[in-house]
Amino acid sequence: MSDNNTPETETPDVDATGTAKKGRPTPKRKDQEAARRRPVIADTKADKKAQRDRQRVQREKEFQAMREGDERNMPLEHRGPERRFLRDYVDARTAPGEFLLPMSIVFVIASLAVPASSWAGFALIILFYVIVIGVAIDTWLMVRRMKKQFIAKFGAKRIPRGWTFYVIARHLNVRRFRAPKPVVKRGEFPV
Repeated sequence: MSDNNTPETETPDVDATGTAKKGRPTPKRKDQEAARRRPVIADTKADKKAQRDRQRVQREKEFQAMREGDERNMPLEHRGPERRFLRDYVDARTAPGEFLLPMSIVFVIASLAVPASSWAGFALIILFYVIVIGVAIDTWLMVRRMKKQFIAKFGAKRIPRGWTFYVIARHLNVRRFRAPKPVVKRGEFPV
């Protein structure tokens, strides 16, 4: 029934029950297990060293991106337009929060010089608490204003997770030491 030009397909062997045979012997179990077997622990020292080197290179790349403001190579927690908006809003403000750490160092040194039992020592402590409370109120007001502007721009569903701590930590840090590096000047609030 076939032409001389068309190749004939091979028909699989059929056993007595009428089922097709697979045409090769079943492999032995020990051969199959040996083929799948891998060492449980490879060269751990070399693997750990290679992993540390990869992580070091990645951290250096991310650190460089944070210094330069290259958002593509920053760590994930700093990427995206939402995080950029939050950073730019904080960086555009001149707030007492960024001067809290240097002021607290000055207060510690001054408290060592002035005895706490004197009226000057008492006034120094009260002044420090007033500044801390003022910074706390300013931070609270900033977070409320920022949330309103963020929702107006991006919507309530796009608020990043942990954004409040992110903003407060950046707000209380000295501008020069903030990471990622500020890219807006003071007064240039994001629109």
